[in-house]
Amino acid sequence: MNYKVVKINEYRYLADIHLDAFHGFFLSSLGKRFLNAYYNAALKSTEAIAVCAVDDHEQIQGFATGCARSQGFHKRLILKNISKFLFQGLFILFTNPKALMRLIRNLDKISNENDDGNYAELISIGVSQSSKGLGVGKKLIKVFEEEAKRRGCQKITLTTDYYNNSEVVEFYFHSGYNVFYEFMAYPKRKMYKLIKDL
Repeated sequence: MNYKVVKINEYRYLADIHLDAFHGFFLSSLGKRFLNAYYNAALKSTEAIAVCAVDDHEQIQGFATGCARSQGFHKRLILKNISKFLFQGLFILFTNPKALMRLIRNLDKISNENDDGNYAELISIGVSQSSKGLGVGKKLIKVFEEEAKRRGCQKITLTTDYYNNSEVVEFYFHSGYNVFYEFMAYPKRKMYKLIKDL
């Protein structure tokens, strides 16, 4: 595998891998159209950090995306792409209104008074089913962290589920992350916020 920064026009590959890696998860339930819009907007942002793993045929097999400044990132992303997200919001409103409420309520993941949001954030990391078990995720995190550090970031965070997620949490602990705090996401979903010094 080789690792590189994701190009803006590769957003559809990220959406495909997201659907492959996170079958049955909330964002996947919003569909490929929403994921295409989200990753396209994210990759266009100057605040975005996005790296990927490519095989010998230059096919993307995994990715890690996030931002250099966590505080308000998604709100700024929506405002810069308001027409695109309004269209997606209307579609979700008519097809899955409860999902729209959940999406809106979870825009701001800062749930602790001591959290100023002044850090980079790893928002999504996914590896295709065909490349699982090859160490791609571990390397993607390192490449993502190197890119964040190159941009002057000193800390990096991520959020992950608290319950029924021990394997993933251990993976992050082995990657040098520690518990920053715990919080409840809508609707009643207990989460870990993890943090690491770069």
